[in-house]
Order: sequence, then C-alpha cells, then structure tokens
Amino acid sequence: MQAFFVVAVVFTLVATSSAETTEGFQKTIRPIAEHCKETVKGTDEDVETAVHLKRDVTPVGKCLMACVMEAIGMMRNGTMASEEEILKPYRAVFADDPRRLSKGEEVVKNCRVEALQKFPTQTCDMAHLAVFCTLANT
Repeated sequence: MQAFFVVAVVFTLVATSSAETTEGFQKTIRPIAEHCKETVKGTDEDVETAVHLKRDVTPVGKCLMACVMEAIGMMRNGTMASEEEILKPYRAVFADDPRRLSKGEEVVKNCRVEALQKFPTQTCDMAHLAVFCTLANT
C-alpha cells in the first residue's frame, strides 16, 4: 500500500507541482531515502538531493534514487518495472481526468523506453534519467 501511495504522490507531484503535494512527497519519500542511504552507503546530502528532486546528484545519489524506485515499485531487479506496473496507481488516481492520464501515460512510456535504451545495464543512471525525464516532460 505504501508503494501505491508513493507512486501516486510522485505522479501527482509531477502533474500538479503544488507546494502542498511537494511537501507530501517529501514527507513520504524521506524515510525510504533514509533507508536507502544505508543500503548504498550514501550521505545526508544524497538523501536531500533525492527528497528535493535536485538534478545535480552524485553517482551514489543516483544509486540512492534507484533504491527508492525499487522500494516504491517503479524498478524491479535493477531495471525499470513494466509500463503497466508504473501506470497502475496513476490510472487509479487520475481515472476522472483523461487529460492528465493521457499525458502521464505518454511521459511514462517515453521516459521508460529512453532510460532502458540509454542505460540498459546501468541501474543507477537508468533511475536518474527516468526521474528527470519524467519531471522535464510533464
């Protein structure tokens, strides 16, 4: 259930960019990023970069992003989850908003494919590209 909420919040953040949604995203993602900090041997700065979706990230910070994406179900076993898995919660949240739903589907499909093509075996770079491609195209 936590993964569903986080993914829905991420897409809501991307779709609306409201301060309230941003704060909700940060509160939700922080404990996951803190856990991932231990896993990837990251720093507090890496956590802050992930929580605030800052583009300038260290190589370890990219791996922290990959860990977070694994934790919320956007990645599986070091690669992108299926398009369907990524879009399932988004479709539930925006079922009544065909414009947002259509845009989200387009962005997820394009960014997922781009990340897989550019970094087929580089999990950390794949995660970084997927996150910032999504943000840049919404």
